[in-house]
Amino acid sequence: MDGIENRIMQVRSRGTRTLGCETENKMADHSVLNGNNKVSDVNCHGSLPSLTSEKDKRIMSNKVGDITKSPSLSSHDSCTKLTIDKLDDSNTCCTSKSMGWDVLKLVISFACGVVFGMMFTKGRVFEPKAIRNQMVFENFIMLKMFLSAVFTGQLIFCVLSILPQTKQLFQEAVLEYIACFNSKGIITSGIGAIVLGAGMTLAGACPGMVLAQVGSWVPNSIFTFLGCLIGALTYGLIAPLIERFTKPTKVFKSHTVNQTLKWPFIAVALPMSIMLFVGIFLLEYFWDYTKDLENIGRELQPYDNIITSVAWRPSVAGGIIGILQLPLIFTVHDTMGGSTSYVTMVSQWVITQKLQEMFPYLAKKRCGIGNWWQVVYVWGAILGACLASIASDTMATSNGVTLPTALFGGVLMLWGARFAAGCTSGHGLSGMGLLAWLSFIAVPGMFAGGIITAFSMQATGALDDYVSSTLDT
Repeated sequence: MDGIENRIMQVRSRGTRTLGCETENKMADHSVLNGNNKVSDVNCHGSLPSLTSEKDKRIMSNKVGDITKSPSLSSHDSCTKLTIDKLDDSNTCCTSKSMGWDVLKLVISFACGVVFGMMFTKGRVFEPKAIRNQMVFENFIMLKMFLSAVFTGQLIFCVLSILPQTKQLFQEAVLEYIACFNSKGIITSGIGAIVLGAGMTLAGACPGMVLAQVGSWVPNSIFTFLGCLIGALTYGLIAPLIERFTKPTKVFKSHTVNQTLKWPFIAVALPMSIMLFVGIFLLEYFWDYTKDLENIGRELQPYDNIITSVAWRPSVAGGIIGILQLPLIFTVHDTMGGSTSYVTMVSQWVITQKLQEMFPYLAKKRCGIGNWWQVVYVWGAILGACLASIASDTMATSNGVTLPTALFGGVLMLWGARFAAGCTSGHGLSGMGLLAWLSFIAVPGMFAGGIITAFSMQATGALDDYVSSTLDT
């Protein structure tokens, strides 16, 4: 974060205002309206980070508000963050003076989701066998797509961090991201990531990939999706209790690598991007993607074009996914992620004031554009995967995992993602791209959990246990 030094203020709040909800917590301190940005429930303590100008200081003072309970634009865990929408106190779920802008945000989010689902399908990373075999180092589609998505996303962050016209927007996006770590620490990020990785191997999916699986009708993927919803609901019911016992007692002085080094963002991110590019090139050169396709039982047809082709190079598909960071930052002021959408979908029953007081974690995720853009995004991903599968004539041709492992794996994935403050998209694509320290802990944890589970399953013969139709056990 160019211009931001090594300390991010510690913030607390005594109340909650849910963006777009019918009810508000009357204990909220106050609301700050600054230009086109509204931050609810602000009660700041500590010193502001050093920025590049007095104007930036005023902006960031208003942006860093209630990072534990204010309305969220986050895609990464329980601490909802900041409200970016220009709304006044009279706005509700059903009435908004910026309705046209909100609709445009949802349309763009949906379009990004469609592209996201298409690229997962074209890269073939959504295939359960590709994910499981990645964990035993027999297939590298997942790693190639992951590294290329981080690479292109990080290049975009580098450009945004230095252009005068976008520098402020980038700083907002970074604070939006690191705010979610207010109630998370090294232990929660590590343990949650390991649980997430175990669920990924069991289900042969991740919170984002399961969307492409449903769209392509991978056997039992609907039960993985159901498991994710169950995981989101059960975690949400007891989230305040979990956070009470796991919240760090000490505040991190530095949340990102460049803050620790006291360097501009680009001075750290650009060399990392170069190393990522070299890694991607070496992987593609020494391990051609045709080997990966053969490993999952696919082959390219010589007469296929870009639309009907069964598969694209994983690095190309992943690179396009990384580019999606750009429209998301410009519209919803957020970075890529998806696990919060599951919480939003399962929280729609928390409608009365009593229920909202009983289940505050679910209540603050229930409504508002800051939560619903992700829901629209994931449904767009399902449609995108469906369209790509139809175009390549591969609908319902993949093998899936058994029903019990699909369901249980889905539950583990969402529990891990919520506990770790992010999923493979949130921590992997966004967190690593933004140089967040906890993401550099979480991502290795995800792979560690997945690798340990995969080799354990391989030793028992369960790793190659696949089914060809839904409901098969």
